[in-house]
Amino acid sequence: MKFSTKNKYLLLGILSMFFLSYYFALRNTLVVRKEFKENLDKTEFFSNLPGQLSKLSLREKELDAHLGAMDLSSSSAQNNLLKFMNAEALKNQFKIIDFSAPHIVKFDKGAVETHQLHLEGSYISILKTLNTLENKGSFGAISHLSFQKKKDFRSGRTYLRAQVFLEQTK
Repeated sequence: MKFSTKNKYLLLGILSMFFLSYYFALRNTLVVRKEFKENLDKTEFFSNLPGQLSKLSLREKELDAHLGAMDLSSSSAQNNLLKFMNAEALKNQFKIIDFSAPHIVKFDKGAVETHQLHLEGSYISILKTLNTLENKGSFGAISHLSFQKKKDFRSGRTYLRAQVFLEQTK
């Protein structure tokens, strides 16, 4: 055998040893190191789990308190709105003349539900009610409001009637 042939075999042997050592030792080490880092991240997440759980329970209590303050039951939104308006009518002394079924417009991303209300009473009492409706209740936003002064010719009295459109996005 010549010297160059021996060198070629030696070089080939060294390269095959590098390949075999990588295959048997280094590759397994790198895989185990990767799994170790993933498990380390998981343990950090799980070690903070009791703190996150306590924060979530406090948040749940806070949201339950807000829902309790709004006095919403499990009935439909329309029933809740009617219940709210009746309570406000007794408090602010006005009449609910018309409370028709909601008009629903569906879009790709959701729907808009519009309730139409006709209220009769003094200007101040209607404004107080509408302010409470928008600020306290979660029934949506007032999209249209119009006032009309009407006269009842039989009794000779005049009264104020408000038409309200209440929009709620779902």
